[in-house]
Amino acid sequence: MKIFIRTSAAISPQPTFGNLTPNAPVEYVGDKLSCIEPNYNTLLDPKLIRRMSRIIKMGSASALNALQEANLENPDAIIVGTAYGCMEDTEIFLRKMIQNQEELLTPTAFIQSTHNTVGAQIALICKCHQYNNTFVQNGFSFETALLDGILMLRDGEAKQLLVGGVDEIIPASHAILHRFGLYK
Repeated sequence: MKIFIRTSAAISPQPTFGNLTPNAPVEYVGDKLSCIEPNYNTLLDPKLIRRMSRIIKMGSASALNALQEANLENPDAIIVGTAYGCMEDTEIFLRKMIQNQEELLTPTAFIQSTHNTVGAQIALICKCHQYNNTFVQNGFSFETALLDGILMLRDGEAKQLLVGGVDEIIPASHAILHRFGLYK
């Protein structure tokens, strides 16, 4: 059985959204790069955007862009890989937990901090009620998501999938990983 990638989308520190091979690469100095984010209003409902964190907006916009380019409204499955999940939302939730001494916490902060938030948001936007899974295995997350998709296709469980990877680096995680010597 042959498996094909019909389209792809990415939001990265290069102008890759809508064109994965940019004509004029952006040069950076230092070890911290910031993503070049698109105008989300062209893909997402402005009422939803207000309540989305940065990683959820980027993951949802990339997914919707890929689905549009593939002329696919509702995939048979949504499979996401993430090493750390929604780090910024997790940090916000943990800070509020400390500040409020573990009392009077809103459930929204917790819900948006979970690893499967991006995949769940994409499913809600697409009204996809089929298979939705998020793999959290550090550096192997995307590869595992891709393998799961390949197995689903080979087993005949699905015909058209949305498979992606999403992660973010926040100042706190950047500082920690920099101390480990992971950035040059």
